[in-house]
Amino acid sequence: MFSGGRDSTLAALRLHLAGAPVTMVTVTSSHLVGIESVRQRLTELSHYLPADTRWLQVRQPKELRTDTSFYEQTCLPCHHAYVVASVVLAGLLGARRLAFGYAGYQMNWPEQTPLAVARLAHVLRRYDVVLELPVYDIASRAAAIAELERFGLSSDSLEQKCLRQVTNVTLPEAQLRAQIGLWEAAIDRSMQALNSIEVEIIAEAILGSLV
Repeated sequence: MFSGGRDSTLAALRLHLAGAPVTMVTVTSSHLVGIESVRQRLTELSHYLPADTRWLQVRQPKELRTDTSFYEQTCLPCHHAYVVASVVLAGLLGARRLAFGYAGYQMNWPEQTPLAVARLAHVLRRYDVVLELPVYDIASRAAAIAELERFGLSSDSLEQKCLRQVTNVTLPEAQLRAQIGLWEAAIDRSMQALNSIEVEIIAEAILGSLV
């Protein structure tokens, strides 16, 4: 799952350097603006990743085949949709490993907390999908920037900007546990209905064509 930001960029690079074939997927919705920034990052990466690396831009699915009215104002509902979209695409591509650019220095964000990561990995395993977090060891924004600069990449966060995002949203422990429990259960219900969830591919490209 590729936003074009610092962390998903490093995740793609690390996966490639580890020998994994990579397909990059960017989700777009009415509240995410600035896809041209993502394309700028793709042009940068075209010098580092194999020329046949595929990029897909998809529309965020709205119908997740489950009740999502319980969500607080966090990024959890969108990440629910990202998980569902990525697993649908993984099925089409014959992939069984799903990578997110979750980073350790953002683990106070509900969807990136150790609890959320553990529960997401657990629910995905039930459907034979392995969760990969290639940059979860990055402990600071400065460390992410330094690694990008070592590759000669822009240290800017070349991603779409969210018009809904509330910066550094945190939840009290009890509320976080309740939300994560409901999140896991809702994702599970969506996974049970994957065959009826459509994911629209808006655009696609091969990185070699961007050089």
